[in-house]
Amino acid sequence: MTSVRGDSRLLSVARRVLDYHHFRVQEARVSGVDDAAWLLAENEYFVLGVTAGETFDDLLVLEGYVAAALGERLHSDGLGAKRWDSYVVLLASAGADQRGQPDVVRLQYNTRSLRRLVCLGTAAHEDAVASALATFLPLPDPPPGGLPSAFDELIQQLVINGIPPDRAAGAVANYRATGAVDGR
Repeated sequence: MTSVRGDSRLLSVARRVLDYHHFRVQEARVSGVDDAAWLLAENEYFVLGVTAGETFDDLLVLEGYVAAALGERLHSDGLGAKRWDSYVVLLASAGADQRGQPDVVRLQYNTRSLRRLVCLGTAAHEDAVASALATFLPLPDPPPGGLPSAFDELIQQLVINGIPPDRAAGAVANYRATGAVDGR
């Protein structure tokens, strides 16, 4: 049997996040790998195979097994068009410094039969895992009273970046009136 360091704590948090967002979730052992599991998660839009390891090297091993298991499941369950919205989600608690490396990019953009999402440096708490899974989760409700004006937020950002408040407000007012950035 192949040995990897699965991250059961990270996978458990992923399960809670997916349950909270109304996915139907089943857990299965990764066949052929010691001490590793994966989640089959499905809602009306997506089918996910989620697994977690400690490092990117662990994900490289887990990906092949989970992609094969999810592919078999998709083929046998006759999901029709939903099979085009299926992903293998690979979570690792370490490896944030490896983001963008050629091996990571190659795995992320391997769309052979399934799409893959590689999330490195994901902490085992709900906010971090929800951020990693954000692609599949519904957008939050807007705040009461609606969203702030984009122009008001622009003024705030200009002030944060060192522009005096009166100049920031004047520049945005000028843009709104003339459509010009440079005052002409």
